[in-house]
Amino acid sequence: MGAREKEQRVLQGLRADFQLRVEETLRIARQSDVDMLAYCGVRTPEEQARLYRRSRTTAEIEAKMQSLRDRGYPRLADIVREVGPQYGRLGAHVTAAAPGESWHQFGLAVDCVPLQGGKALWSTEEPEWEIYGEAASYVGLRWAGMWTTFPEYPHIQRYPEASPLSHWRSEIDLLRNLIRKGQS
Repeated sequence: MGAREKEQRVLQGLRADFQLRVEETLRIARQSDVDMLAYCGVRTPEEQARLYRRSRTTAEIEAKMQSLRDRGYPRLADIVREVGPQYGRLGAHVTAAAPGESWHQFGLAVDCVPLQGGKALWSTEEPEWEIYGEAASYVGLRWAGMWTTFPEYPHIQRYPEASPLSHWRSEIDLLRNLIRKGQS
């Protein structure tokens, strides 16, 4: 399967209203001669836990699990524990979000990368990133490349809150919205 076929699968997994905005973002970027490729959309809580655990110490992981429990999300803490050790270079975090803390789990976030000659441009010094961010903002999306604490240049999302846990206040609300995701 080629990159564009994979991109279509990524886009089709998103919530319909968000998918339309992402497609418009990609169209605007391409009109500015920036070829963006959507490569990551919906993630399961287990996938998010694996990404979160990678490159973190045991103490950091245990602190996050306790934080999730303290905020009323014991199942999310269990998922972090259940996925087991994930190996990566300490400190080289892929994401700041544990399960439930990423809009990816709700089909309301996507990661894209600019391509040049079919090759991904991962350096955040490339001007293509700014064009992508401007296109996302133009259609009402939030570009994480502008975040001050943990900028994620590939990431765009629907809502301004960094975490769904600050948007939905309880595990019940969180589960209801996961169910709605499957219905849209």
